Amino acid sequence: MRIGIVGSEAIKFTPDTEKVARQHIAHLLGPGDVVISGGCHLGGIDAWAAEIGRLLGLEVIEYLPVQHQWNGGYKERNLKIAQDSDRVVCITVKVLPPNYRGMRFARCYHCQTDQHVKSGGCWTVKQARQLGKPGEVIVVG
Repeated sequence: MRIGIVGSEAIKFTPDTEKVARQHIAHLLGPGDVVISGGCHLGGIDAWAAEIGRLLGLEVIEYLPVQHQWNGGYKERNLKIAQDSDRVVCITVKVLPPNYRGMRFARCYHCQTDQHVKSGGCWTVKQARQLGKPGEVIVVG
């Protein structure tokens, strides 16, 4: 199975939530699976999925954005992940760490929930579902 594993950047995780996220990634993967990642330059789920996939001896495909902006970059990269995956899983956090200095939103504007922080991975899951593929959001913390 080709599994797109996407989610939040490293700075949105604490050491505890990173540990749980890594455990989820490892449990998602089985023999013969292919990891599809977005290769985020900010680390986090994309990097951990690729790292764990390689440790397990799996094929890893990383779709990098052409540029670091939504149009012409992240949007097209995320669409490739949705199209090339049999299943897409977004792993994100319920709340941001207290020391997080980036943008904060009251809810994820991709799915209108306050049950997890805003994540572009959530948008990618929505795209996979629109293509008739299974997609889920795993929330840690």
